[in-house]
Amino acid sequence: MKAPNQCKNLEDVRVGIDAIDKEIITLLSRRLGYVLTAANYKKTEADIPAPERVKVMLKDRRSWAQEAKISSEFITALFEHIIQWYINTQILHWRELDKTKEKKDGF
Repeated sequence: MKAPNQCKNLEDVRVGIDAIDKEIITLLSRRLGYVLTAANYKKTEADIPAPERVKVMLKDRRSWAQEAKISSEFITALFEHIIQWYINTQILHWRELDKTKEKKDGF
């Protein structure tokens, strides 16, 4: 993959964008692993949304966006969506874990 300033044509640009998008998806999958692991440390389903943690995360991501010279409004909206999807996914995972615990405990 060429750096943006080394691209000689639209195909070079598209190859670069596709490679980055694939990497983003791989990273999101890796992030999901952490999110699902976090479910092991949540005592109740109500612990999952963690609104105070979300506030801190969004603040950090806005700051990182500014450092990277990308729209903090865009990054905030993007991460609000990402975080909500992961919360919903973690809740479903937590429920499955809870069912397994109940079966083990004989409930």
